[in-house]
Amino acid sequence: MVDVGGKPHPAIVVRLVPGEERLVVLCGTGTQRFELAGIPVQSHSAAGKALRLTKDTYFYATNLRSVRLGHVEVREGYCPPSLFLQVRYLVEGALMVLSAAEQEKDLSEDARPRPIQTPGQT
Repeated sequence: MVDVGGKPHPAIVVRLVPGEERLVVLCGTGTQRFELAGIPVQSHSAAGKALRLTKDTYFYATNLRSVRLGHVEVREGYCPPSLFLQVRYLVEGALMVLSAAEQEKDLSEDARPRPIQTPGQT
């Protein structure tokens, strides 16, 4: 689960960013948007049960986020391989068309770690 504006959202981890204490996730939402490419997951399906979804959830490429580890709450559940393959194709397609700034957008302004200040630096 990832906190988005004070509200928890299911998320699938797609990349761990080594050395930065953050990861890239694909956040889910309960809002169906027909104009966006996405992956619907019904809560009563095998994938929905594996992810421990409480309602039908939609994963859209536009919900790809960089997340500081402190913003993530690990819950029991896993992403089934068949769903993860779909997520991988969606994410790879998104990464091909998103700008570098869009790829690094964070869930909060302070989500990206800042460089460590050493004495004497301003």
